[in-house]
Amino acid sequence: MKKSVLFLLSFLMIFSFDLFTPKSASAASGFVDIPATHRAYKEISYLQQGNITTSDIVGKFDPDAPMTRAHAAAMIGKAIQLKGVPVNTRFPDVPTGHFASGYIEDSVNRGIIFGYKQTDGTYLYKPENQLKRGEMALLISRAFGYKSDTTNAAAQEFMAKGISEGVGKGNFGTEQLMKRGDFAVFLARAVNAEFRTKNEGMTSTSLYVNVDEDTTLNMRTGPSVDYPVTKNLFSGYPVDVTYTVGNWAYAKVGNGYGFIHSEYLSTDQPSISNIKDPIDVITEIIGKKALGQLTVVIDPGHGGKDPGAVGNKMSEKEVVLDISKRAKKYFQGTPINVKLTRETDVFIELADRVKFAKQNNADLFISVHANAFNGKASGIETYYYSAARNTNVQESKALSTYIQKRMLEAWNLPDRSVQSKSLHVIRENSMPATLIEVGFIDNAKDAQYIASPAHRETMAKAVFLGTLDYLYHFEGRSEVMPLYTKYNATPSKKYH
Repeated sequence: MKKSVLFLLSFLMIFSFDLFTPKSASAASGFVDIPATHRAYKEISYLQQGNITTSDIVGKFDPDAPMTRAHAAAMIGKAIQLKGVPVNTRFPDVPTGHFASGYIEDSVNRGIIFGYKQTDGTYLYKPENQLKRGEMALLISRAFGYKSDTTNAAAQEFMAKGISEGVGKGNFGTEQLMKRGDFAVFLARAVNAEFRTKNEGMTSTSLYVNVDEDTTLNMRTGPSVDYPVTKNLFSGYPVDVTYTVGNWAYAKVGNGYGFIHSEYLSTDQPSISNIKDPIDVITEIIGKKALGQLTVVIDPGHGGKDPGAVGNKMSEKEVVLDISKRAKKYFQGTPINVKLTRETDVFIELADRVKFAKQNNADLFISVHANAFNGKASGIETYYYSAARNTNVQESKALSTYIQKRMLEAWNLPDRSVQSKSLHVIRENSMPATLIEVGFIDNAKDAQYIASPAHRETMAKAVFLGTLDYLYHFEGRSEVMPLYTKYNATPSKKYH
């Protein structure tokens, strides 16, 4: 069997048997100066999780500090698995004891770095010089095997790939100086296409997993064993590779993407008796279900003979069904399974809604409603059930809180708070459950939001993002981070 090993660079990384054996991989702990609200939070956290970041200050990333050529060489080198062991370099201004000496010298050997020629014929690296945007683009272009050989060409390639949107009117700003936070964003986008602003024009090559039939190959969220495993791949299974990062292939498997070590991919399909489908193994790593094993049940209230609240020529049953179906589309763009208790105008008993969630082994339950009172009451509120015998109180409260915060961002209506209440569908369920009231259908101001298809869309997205916030903050699922990027969003603040 002939193997076709994908490499951007010629040096083969030394690897361990861990490529086949699940290993506990902790999520990035975060820098104290990079809160969840920081514009580069998701990219910096992603790079830190893979031990790709560098810093001069322990516990801080210092995002607004100048990005030096030394730190750039080290971060790029870590990303593509260069040798980081201190060595003698050809540059007199980079001594052996310099933290980036190994990465700088290996980068020179691979044609990524050339240095500055002096009048006496020697070269300097100038490690403390601040990197320019054009220089950054060219370094990453060389390191990741792009076609560019000038700063301008690299800049255009960056914008074409969605790694950068430029600084306006098609201008990349090649002479502008780089800050550390901006560099992290660009490097994360180069490493993982999930962070890019667009993924147009990405072509793929079909390859096959080629390992012993009695073992499996891990697919990870990033190009190193520091990243969590998402899938376990069996020999002979086909994968679509779009690019490589060092010795790791970024590939599509089913509906998801991840990184696979290139050494175990072949142009020819191995001859085996049975090709097994991939399985999610993240449960074994973090003690939780993988995203692809989670099920969210959305429950559009009322229906059929029960119109629910009415007002301003609208009925609650129609409004909440529309919002729920819109929310479903967002979940369908992720590995998370989503089901609706009803998708048409039918009446369903409260007990049957609960039964539906339990039969589908739901992990989260979201019941969608609209309010009515006297035409004057206005605002958004969310409910969870709190009782001594309920084992999901904290989970339900957190889920309610994160969705409530997102709904308030979506619609400019009063905050009627998150409250505890004994309501059948959240009281009788056996999983974290919330009931949301999107507004008062009989109130003139609320009705303007409720009647608008565009506002219903933003409310649906709010329900989706609030659920991601719960998974990210309360359950600690860093693997949802690329889902935010897909929908041009970032995690909320931590509220629980």
